[in-house]
Amino acid sequence: MDKLAVRSVLEHIAAFLELKGGNAARVRLYQNAARAGGGVRPDAPSEVHAVIRDLAATGRSTMLDELREQIPPGLGEMLRIPGLGVAKVRQIHERLHIDSLAELEDAAGDGRLAALPRFGRKTAENVRKGIAALRHASEFRLLHHALDEAQGIAQALAALEGVRRVEIAGSVRRRREIIRDLDFVVVPAGDEMREALVKRLDEAPGVIELAGKEGAVILRFASGAVVDVFLATPNDLGLTWIRATGSAEHVAQLEARLTGNGPWRDEESVYRAAGLPWIAPELREGMGEIAAAAAGRLPRLIEQRDLKGLLHCHTNYSDGTTTVAEWADACRAAGYEWMGITDHSQSSAYAGGLRAEDVARQHAEIDAVNRGYGDFRVLKGVEADILADGSLDYGPAVLDQFDFVIASIHTRFGMTEAQMTDRVLRALDDPHTAILGHPTGRLLLARDPYAIDLERVLQRAAERGVAVEVNADPHRLDLDWRMVRHARDLGVSISLGADAHSVAGMTNVPVGLGIARKGWLTAEDVLNTRDAQGFLAHARLRLKTGPVYA
Repeated sequence: MDKLAVRSVLEHIAAFLELKGGNAARVRLYQNAARAGGGVRPDAPSEVHAVIRDLAATGRSTMLDELREQIPPGLGEMLRIPGLGVAKVRQIHERLHIDSLAELEDAAGDGRLAALPRFGRKTAENVRKGIAALRHASEFRLLHHALDEAQGIAQALAALEGVRRVEIAGSVRRRREIIRDLDFVVVPAGDEMREALVKRLDEAPGVIELAGKEGAVILRFASGAVVDVFLATPNDLGLTWIRATGSAEHVAQLEARLTGNGPWRDEESVYRAAGLPWIAPELREGMGEIAAAAAGRLPRLIEQRDLKGLLHCHTNYSDGTTTVAEWADACRAAGYEWMGITDHSQSSAYAGGLRAEDVARQHAEIDAVNRGYGDFRVLKGVEADILADGSLDYGPAVLDQFDFVIASIHTRFGMTEAQMTDRVLRALDDPHTAILGHPTGRLLLARDPYAIDLERVLQRAAERGVAVEVNADPHRLDLDWRMVRHARDLGVSISLGADAHSVAGMTNVPVGLGIARKGWLTAEDVLNTRDAQGFLAHARLRLKTGPVYA
């Protein structure tokens, strides 16, 4: 077994335990084991040996998997910033309620970080540089990070003299979950500006290197971003933008149908010349969208304006930072008609899970908030843990008090495929289960999905009328978009879950919506597009079926 890998796991366990505020002696136990070359000595504590045995048997650490579930993923990313240790990350999270790199970068720039005790301007500036270095060292980035960076670069390019138009392209525009390079189409103000514009690109703020390739200019930014800039004229903008957006398979299939020589002033003219309607960028993966367009079978993809309800929101009753009233005000202001509160259940003690005796108190608070509104409703939900044997956290008497239940796995990720599949199937048979949350447990670029027969799970969900979640947390985006389409074809309803722990988490929704669109979903496929009564009808229909045992 790779001793470096063992050491890395032990170091991560120690760091995550410390982030949680765990027992100092236990933290030191793992720190010492890691320093001792992976804790493989015979006299190492039994707890450490258990982790190593787990690694040897399965290739992963169940303990580390569960700790990742208990720590906001953004905090793990912060630990990778040079000079930012566990104590400072904890301080940032507790004082500023920050749990993402984007929020941390904002705080470093607006003075909030410098104002923290033992930080100051120099530390804040070092954090900004550390985030840039982290991006430079990372070949891949998550979609929400790439979106933020692409929008900033697009603004910088648009501000250059001689630029008429800038459009984001590439895999960001197609809403892929993992992004490597950023792509843009730039239209100069005139043909005579082309050479001058290339020079200005080289001198743009943050650019440290410029190179050329066929049809594009490659820019390398100090932030670590690699940017392909495709120069276009007004007459070939449409075709250039399609090619720069990709995918390669889509473009090849489209160009095989293309007739004529333009002009291609917009994308619609290109598709029209190919005998097709315009195809949304999210669908352009060479996975049947050209044939569907030719046959008139493209779906009308779900849009933000179709969403009536916000689901999967945590409050300060578990591990959220927002009160019920604050959630209601924010959702109503954002244009939603209803929302579903879903705090963690009691077994999630690490997340301050909602104790059975606190359920009535929370529900009374929700009732009070609802009495204050005539045009908005807060629904009483819960994210109930699926326990190791497949039963749901709490018993039927407590679960009956909720309007709906999201059933999710947060522990015991190291089960075999057969064990995990049986565990989830049993949870789907429970009539309280309205939605299966983040069904593969993955954390992008951090944790692989657990072993599970997803085909059997989706088929059972279709049979039982259980919706499956597209979890919009950018670190999850689970269910994967490829399987979203398959689930839809099986007749499974989809729930779009923000998995938000503060009002800021509402920004997860557009990211998750991109995944839903990549899965060919229409408004009719998604529970959030129903009004409150329509959504509750889904949950109540499940309860009317009663227990089912396969």
